[in-house]
Amino acid sequence: MDNNNRAYLKKQPENDNEADQCREALTVCPVDAISSNENSNEDNIEAIFGKSNIKTTLDKYPELKNVLLNLSPKFKRMQNPAVYNTLAHFASFNDAAKITGISICEILHTINKYLGVEYKLLKSMPECIEKTKDEMENKSVDISWEESPERYIYNNNTIEELIQKISTLAPQQNIVIISTEKPDELFKVANGLNLIFNIEYTDEYRVSIFNSLPKEKAIPWRERKEKFEILDVRTMITDPFDIIIKKTYGIEEDSGFILIQRFEPHPMINMISEMGFEYLTEEKMPGEFWIYFYKKIIEDQHDETSSTKVDVVIQSATPAAYPVIMRLLQSEKIRKNINIKELKVWEETEKHLAWISSGKADISFSALITSAKLINSDIKIPALFVWDNFVLLTRYRAVGFKDIKGKEIYTPLFEEAPPAKITKYLIKASGLNPDDFKFIFGNPFGRPEAIYKDFVSGKADTVILREPEASYAIKIMQDRNEKISIISFNKIWNDINPGFGSFPNAGVVLKGEFARKHLELTKVFLEELKSAIDWVNKNRAAAAKLCFDMMRQSVDRVELFLDRVNFDYVEGEPLIEKVKQYFDILNQHKIVNVKIDKEFLNIFRID
Repeated sequence: MDNNNRAYLKKQPENDNEADQCREALTVCPVDAISSNENSNEDNIEAIFGKSNIKTTLDKYPELKNVLLNLSPKFKRMQNPAVYNTLAHFASFNDAAKITGISICEILHTINKYLGVEYKLLKSMPECIEKTKDEMENKSVDISWEESPERYIYNNNTIEELIQKISTLAPQQNIVIISTEKPDELFKVANGLNLIFNIEYTDEYRVSIFNSLPKEKAIPWRERKEKFEILDVRTMITDPFDIIIKKTYGIEEDSGFILIQRFEPHPMINMISEMGFEYLTEEKMPGEFWIYFYKKIIEDQHDETSSTKVDVVIQSATPAAYPVIMRLLQSEKIRKNINIKELKVWEETEKHLAWISSGKADISFSALITSAKLINSDIKIPALFVWDNFVLLTRYRAVGFKDIKGKEIYTPLFEEAPPAKITKYLIKASGLNPDDFKFIFGNPFGRPEAIYKDFVSGKADTVILREPEASYAIKIMQDRNEKISIISFNKIWNDINPGFGSFPNAGVVLKGEFARKHLELTKVFLEELKSAIDWVNKNRAAAAKLCFDMMRQSVDRVELFLDRVNFDYVEGEPLIEKVKQYFDILNQHKIVNVKIDKEFLNIFRID
């Protein structure tokens, strides 16, 4: 029979006592009841009573959530997963009546009628209005635990947070809650979780809840290491460094991860160990190493910087900065304040420009001239630390440009890029004609890595190289006892511009919005950057061992690079003066076209 045409019977109270109870609870007791003689699926649905568990009922009939919500906005809390899985798990509909202020009879008639089984409820009418004695006050115990100094206020805005805190209360932990109304929901959760509590009432309720379970004995990490998350990098085509570092920064204390690699990555192990990790290496089979990393618990930490980590995207386009970056990532202050959302080490360096101009990267390590062209992209360049970065190498005797006249010069990037244009400027300023020199570029660009390989293989006998590739080439030729000539661009530049000093090359580039929004964090980062540079300068051998794997070279080649490179942290007015002096020369000789005004110079200031 269609529900709209069912035959209804008037159900009257069976006795005076039931009628009195019903009037007290619902005001209007008699309701239409569906005939139990009907042959329908409703015969298989059990009636819901006051003692029925809320979560069990709503899991079975999820559509009742909206029915209850229409009865009282207080049921909206059940939409929060934390509340639903705690309060609803322990509460009955009798409890819901107390919490919402709606009579139990109204709640039960409404939901049973929705399910079409109200007649079953009516057959057991006393259960509909059965009152349960509130035993919470009787379960209150004297305080025998040391209370936490924090106090939490119970109200409609905090109930969900407090239920979450109570449900995750660790053994021997305590929470104290103040409320102007009786916090029945919290009592129900605490009682359901077998927590003990003390209730005091004067003008308001003061509730102290305590997890009396003994603290669990810590299981040594080596006994649970197999449960750590696995990071298998054996099949990755690109360098997995950034992925490993991102994973490392995301590990919580007393947890860890498993790195699977084809070899034992000692530099990475050394670096991660300095970041507060212990490790264990197991060779499962030839070419399969499992490195278990465990993040140690640091007791009684005191950090003057913010305890809230900021998500940061970091990128590097200059390999000369890698030793500094590796040391910087070991900084405890950096780890405490920064969550590395992404770390990208570019092989095709020009791609990093898109990340700077689009604002995708918060912190970049990049060349000065390239970054300065992006003044309209809202950037800050607060410090430079890589200087005198270019040299000219030959496989024959040469002391100056005149000795390479007529030679093919393998040159980085392309003809209109700074390396070629600066070289032509130095040639012309030396009294020679740049047209007498032949520059060779790669397709589509002259890659430093390819130029370095062409030089050591003998394909090229004259090359312009930046660091670290210049040092790699020099070390290989030295090991072979092959004679080469090294012509310093910085020396020629200073011969032409007496007293200029170091040749500015690369530094740190910040997204302007990041520097403004996180000014204090930016200052912490720059302080740690300076400390990292100082450490690298004083510990070149250790720095080489720290980063040689990332740089894909032997330790001795990286150590030679660190002996040759000029790391010097410069910021503030000395930086601005040097940049102005540098770009004045570049503009004068049409190497760049940059307007040196207040707006341009402000990108080198952060406050």
